[in-house]
Amino acid sequence: MPLSVSHWPPELSEEDLHSLTLLATTYALSHGLLYLPLTDSPPPTPTSAIHAPITLFPTPFPRHLFENAIKLQAACNVLYARVATDEKFLDQIMGAEEGVGKADDFVGTLWKGWKKYGTAQVL
Repeated sequence: MPLSVSHWPPELSEEDLHSLTLLATTYALSHGLLYLPLTDSPPPTPTSAIHAPITLFPTPFPRHLFENAIKLQAACNVLYARVATDEKFLDQIMGAEEGVGKADDFVGTLWKGWKKYGTAQVL
C-alpha cells in the first residue's frame, strides 16, 4: 500500500528512529556533509564537527508543481547562460566599483580574481 500525505511522515518506533538517525548522521559525517561549531576562538586543530542539517524523510511535493518546474528548466538554463556570459552586466552587479563587491570584500575579491584570471584559469 503506497504512503499518502495523510500518513506522512511514517511512524517509527524509538529504536528504529534511533537506528535511522545514527545511520543518517554517520553517512553525513563520512561524506563531508559537516561544518565546525562556532566558538569564540577556534582551536588550532578542529576536534569536533557537526553534520549539516538533514532530513530522515523526503518532503512530499505536489507532482503538478514539480512538472511545472521541469517545464521552466529550459528557460532558466538559457537565462543562466546569458547572465553568466554577460561580463558587462556582471561587472555592474558583482564589481568592486559599483556592484556588490563595493560593500562585500569577499565578493569584490572573488570578482577581481575572476576578471584577472578568467574562467579558463579557474576551471
